[in-house]
Amino acid sequence: MTFEIINSGPATGAENMQRDLTLCADVRSGAIPATLRLYTWQPWCVSLGKHQSADTMDQLLLRERGYDIVHRPTGGRAVLHADEVTYCICVPVGDALEARRVYHDVHMIIFKALSGLTEHLSVAGLDADLRAHYASSGPLGQACFSSHARTEILSSGRKVVGSAQRVLDGVVLQHGSILCGNGHEQLADIIIADEDQREKLRSSIMASSTTLSQVASRQITTDDVVTAIMAWTAANGTLISTPVNGSDN
Repeated sequence: MTFEIINSGPATGAENMQRDLTLCADVRSGAIPATLRLYTWQPWCVSLGKHQSADTMDQLLLRERGYDIVHRPTGGRAVLHADEVTYCICVPVGDALEARRVYHDVHMIIFKALSGLTEHLSVAGLDADLRAHYASSGPLGQACFSSHARTEILSSGRKVVGSAQRVLDGVVLQHGSILCGNGHEQLADIIIADEDQREKLRSSIMASSTTLSQVASRQITTDDVVTAIMAWTAANGTLISTPVNGSDN
């Protein structure tokens, strides 16, 4: 897979999602080639799947903690973007089989890049049936990092990178969250739930996910992740586009 890669740095939730939609439109029009964008969130932000209700989140607590909230154009469930790097890739595709191949290939590229930071990573080899998980109306069904799907990146069976994909008028738009630290676990604090449900969700997230820092037994920063992905893709023949002053505008 050949694509340009850009490092955008931090932005708000609304800014990040608008940039991704603009990227998708530019790829669709042929103005730019397939592109992978790496970025972070300022402030920390809850992103919801396209059809997920914001009513599942405690809006008062979000404001008190200073967290942002936004809907992604992709599917999936809620992610608290904290101590992580998000990627967005936009690729023209002809059919659903090609879109599935993009999902696989992107994960393999990120897996190989992150393996330079720690050797204790693997790729999920079996399909997890997430239909019941996503259909759940309870708090456990609202969180992305309480389950994993085929080809997602794991360590000892626990998710390190979670992704969601959607095809928009012939272009795959795929998002993924690469966990550096454990800030994502605080999602359990802001989902509307009673204390028993909240504790079950927190335990589920902790049991089903881990971070690069935990896996490597040393601090892995967002800069480390961006540098690793940029370096691996540069060494393996992808096209590199480095924006001025950390912005892709």
